[in-house]
Amino acid sequence: MFDLPAPDFGFDRDDPRDERDLLVVLPLSNRAMGTHDERVRIEALAEQLERAALEAGVGEFDGDEYGGGECVLFFCGPDEEQLLGVLRPHLQRSPIARGAHFVRLVEGEDGEMRRERVRI
Repeated sequence: MFDLPAPDFGFDRDDPRDERDLLVVLPLSNRAMGTHDERVRIEALAEQLERAALEAGVGEFDGDEYGGGECVLFFCGPDEEQLLGVLRPHLQRSPIARGAHFVRLVEGEDGEMRRERVRI
């Protein structure tokens, strides 16, 4: 979305083990794609979050997905806790993010990756 230079996060983008994913799940007002107004407001929020992540050097925005009554914003970076720390204040202040939550992948005791829901 922005033409900011790509920061050096200190990880190999071609090695998925060096990249941590963090999802922002935003509820929509209907079971489909939300309203036009919601999509416009979410796009503005995504731009704000992208700028914050890039300026802090903690990650980047990797796209969005609409459907099933929610919008998922995809972020990635070397440390999802740092990324979460940068994104959280913006989401807490945004009315469009009311009811939203983070999802991150964590390794379970069995070694399998599972989704963990994290409060905004």
